[in-house]
Amino acid sequence: MSGGHFDHHQFFIREIADKIEEDIARALQPKPEMVHEDYWMIEKCGTPHSFYIYPRYDITFPSYEEAEEFLLRRRRVTKADPKFASFHPVKGEDVLLQSIDEFMTATKDSEQIPVLYSIHHAVFDHYPYDADVLELEDTTLETMKEAYRQLRIAEIYAQRVDWMMSGDDSEDTLQELLQEELQAFEKEFQTKDWSALDIDE
Repeated sequence: MSGGHFDHHQFFIREIADKIEEDIARALQPKPEMVHEDYWMIEKCGTPHSFYIYPRYDITFPSYEEAEEFLLRRRRVTKADPKFASFHPVKGEDVLLQSIDEFMTATKDSEQIPVLYSIHHAVFDHYPYDADVLELEDTTLETMKEAYRQLRIAEIYAQRVDWMMSGDDSEDTLQELLQEELQAFEKEFQTKDWSALDIDE
């Protein structure tokens, strides 16, 4: 016989532990250099409660002047009347323009409110989009290490009980091997290099 009392489900415990180990290693890998993005975008407010990036989310501009020029080529706009600024769902926008001939939909009592455009400055630092980066706080990593430890201990207990209940080991052998494996694991755990895991395997 070779175990089977738990239908070998103890190996699922190890799979979870291995996944946690992999995630810890990913979080400890050197981080790539951040990408700095500094750009302007146009936001169109076509109803009193919503807006979207105009003309679409992937069109941005290196300067305010280029964003404004782009908008003026496509729409008849003028500087927004301050009384309409409150209808923009994002308060505090610095640059607001209003349409001369296009009005918002879904307004109260069919009130005519011009469509609003804001030219918004965005500064965005981020890792390269194709980088596999996992950021975790130190306290989280310590918790995950303890989770790994507890799962590995649970796996050892489950495996030894499985073999004893399946008739492979005696009760005395259970106690003897259990202590040996727990001691060996604790030594391994205390000297473990958490960043050394090859996450490409």
